[in-house]
Amino acid sequence: MINDAVPQETQWVVLVAAETFPGGEDGHRWQLVATHAVPDGGRAAADRLARKLAMEYVPKKVSVGPGDTPARKVFRVADGSWLVEVRGMDHKGVLCRTAVAELVRESPYVRGGETLAERRRRLLGRG
Repeated sequence: MINDAVPQETQWVVLVAAETFPGGEDGHRWQLVATHAVPDGGRAAADRLARKLAMEYVPKKVSVGPGDTPARKVFRVADGSWLVEVRGMDHKGVLCRTAVAELVRESPYVRGGETLAERRRRLLGRG
């Protein structure tokens, strides 16, 4: 039997994904780079945080000098997420996305042949 920790209340999070270039500049893929839990304020607070991150987040691939502000184009996408192009001093653009999501399932890693209850007993020294 799978024992999942299902959130009792709706838990909103803001996800930040950025372009990565594992195969050099010609290779391209998205990678989740940050997850921000929104404990209070519900969906509206998550929307505000997603907008703030879209306006301020700077991907690691963007080179900026101390005190510099990178160039930025911010797009609100029809699904409510944000697509952002950020450019640094080398003028190369990097895309990132912020999106609001509802955490619907979270489950721990459990070694094969060991139930979650057995693992808890073992870790707490009760079995």
